[in-house]
Amino acid sequence: MRVPRTATLDMFGLENQMAPSVVGWLQGQGLSVKQEFSVPWGICDLVGVKLNPRQVQKRLSYGQNRPVGPPLRLHILSKIPDMDSGLSITQKELQCELFGYLPNEILKTEIDHLVRLRFVTSPKQGQFQKLNGWAPLHRRIVAVELKLCRISEALAQASSNRTFTTESYVALPCALAHRVAKSGRADEFRRKGVGLLAVSQDSCRRVLSSNSIDGISDEILQAHCVERFWRTRGKSS
Repeated sequence: MRVPRTATLDMFGLENQMAPSVVGWLQGQGLSVKQEFSVPWGICDLVGVKLNPRQVQKRLSYGQNRPVGPPLRLHILSKIPDMDSGLSITQKELQCELFGYLPNEILKTEIDHLVRLRFVTSPKQGQFQKLNGWAPLHRRIVAVELKLCRISEALAQASSNRTFTTESYVALPCALAHRVAKSGRADEFRRKGVGLLAVSQDSCRRVLSSNSIDGISDEILQAHCVERFWRTRGKSS
């Protein structure tokens, strides 16, 4: 659907002018928000995360106050058996799990970091278990792309964001959002699991829901996103 650009400018002149209304909508649902959130394929305008308080308390009870660290460390941690399972893994076995691409010295350094941060324990010399039981740490991860027009571009970006989110939205000026929601374009949003927000100067409303799609989440990327919020938890957006 082609929409004259002038039709989107009666309310906003710049996309970032839409941000306060959308941030308010996210915060009103109890999410912490970060703007211009970097992801492997670019920058997402807004990302909101809601942590699970029960899981947070369990993690803190282990003394795990600091973030796990970069994606590599999260990947290594994901391969280590949970202490409650009674299983353990050696460094050599870990290297096989990681397809042997990681040099021994780097793997040892990363394991040492995880031990110091209290995410990993060693019940026997050379064997490792993780202190977990709190993952996943989040209840919701919501991404929003702000656009004045360029709907195809926004939909492509929001579809990519489904890789690490539980919900992904495109936010458009109010009048345009309602026109899109009533057009054939709405079916494309639904197929991709992308929701649509209608934004005005003082409000943000959901006109299409973001639907879940099985099998598209990257658990490591999702965890990395949450760890970035863990670092600043309790602080305002």
